Amino acid sequence: MGRWDGLTDGQWALVEPLLPERARRRRGGRSLDRRAVIDAVAWKHERRCAWWELPERFGPWRTVYHRYTVWGNDGTWHRILTRLQHCPDPNGNLDWLIEVDAALGARAAGARGDESAVS
Repeated sequence: MGRWDGLTDGQWALVEPLLPERARRRRGGRSLDRRAVIDAVAWKHERRCAWWELPERFGPWRTVYHRYTVWGNDGTWHRILTRLQHCPDPNGNLDWLIEVDAALGARAAGARGDESAVS
């Protein structure tokens, strides 16, 4: 598997309609681009690094982690995976790698934990 270079425009066109609507920003806060969140999550999982090791170009790691968790709990990641699994690979060499984040699964089951311990 090669290094993650980010979503292509074609991939983004498939994924964007599956994402939740943008949330209202809190006073003084800036909204993190949803495409950047997906790129950050892919980058993190490809390198198997801790959340706090995300490069600054992706935005605050806590924001990325929060969005990752919310999207896991509301079924967004499942919808994305389902959509992408049903899209044909134009080169005929699609290789799926699926990882399950144990902390995400625990949160979905109602557990509470320290997000800084998640990697």
